[in-house]
Amino acid sequence: MKNILVAFCLLFSFTSAFSQADTIKTSYKDLQVKKFYSIMTESLSVNGKTVYKANGKEVTKEKYDLYNNSRNAMQECTPCILETYDENAKLQSKAVQYKDCNVGYYIGFFPNGKVKTIGHYRENESAVWEPLWDNGYCIKHGRWLEYNEKGKLVKTEYYDFGNIKTK
Repeated sequence: MKNILVAFCLLFSFTSAFSQADTIKTSYKDLQVKKFYSIMTESLSVNGKTVYKANGKEVTKEKYDLYNNSRNAMQECTPCILETYDENAKLQSKAVQYKDCNVGYYIGFFPNGKVKTIGHYRENESAVWEPLWDNGYCIKHGRWLEYNEKGKLVKTEYYDFGNIKTK
């Protein structure tokens, strides 16, 4: 009985580890990693001096330029692995994208750095990249796992070309 229990635990551990790794595979080769900051920026003139803001807070010109220049990363992502950060340089998500369209694995993170979501979007197996939205891409496809902030799996969903199949 003890051997069966040990074998079951090992099988469960292997299956869980393999399933998460399986979710983050992609068919695209040699993808560049690009950084994007999900931050609202503005510059304004106050008494003849330029003030730079990010998410409503004053920042240095260097920070402002870093945030603004990262916007190019999304447009240059054709495809790439896009890492999205918040104003505190905390990783919010890591995903295979083509511009603003998810086309592969997606991993979302809590502010504490733990994984929040792991899933997959429909990949483009053709050589045609435009228009992805109109051609049925950018949709969830496959297994999606949601975790709580302590790392416990709390929800599993399965998608078939954007349609949820089971919870």
